Amino acid sequence: MTGRRSPVSIASWPKFIELAILFSLAALIFALYTRGYLDRILDNTLTLWFFSLILTIVLLVEAFAFVGRDVDAHFWSWLTTGLGMLGTVLGFSMALAGIDVEALHEPAALSAEIGRFLKTVSFAIDTTMIGLSAAMVMEAMNKVREILYGPIRSTGPKED
Repeated sequence: MTGRRSPVSIASWPKFIELAILFSLAALIFALYTRGYLDRILDNTLTLWFFSLILTIVLLVEAFAFVGRDVDAHFWSWLTTGLGMLGTVLGFSMALAGIDVEALHEPAALSAEIGRFLKTVSFAIDTTMIGLSAAMVMEAMNKVREILYGPIRSTGPKED
């Protein structure tokens, strides 16, 4: 038996594990899409905008982190959470502003008003879910990288 090494070196295993986790997350999003769970998100222009913005942030942060760039995952997870909460406040504000108070006195119009209110509130809940999910993914991947590669060392300014 010769002393040949396998084509995959020991040093590449952490990258393989990291990539496998990222592909698993992509597969989850694809499965949610194919089962129709994302239809409500994709049908609402404003929710789709929030979803696209937050997904772009996650993809960029994860791509930079994967190639070894120093990313502040805590900042980016804070930002996606903040965008989700902004969508929540915006959604509830739009829902409350859209209520026709005069229609609440008419039993026939009350049902339509409640329906419009709940549809707008669903935007608020969706943006919260999107922002928190993105933050959880980035924080989890940050922890996975810490386990695989060790603690992240700060590369602050050099002192002379």
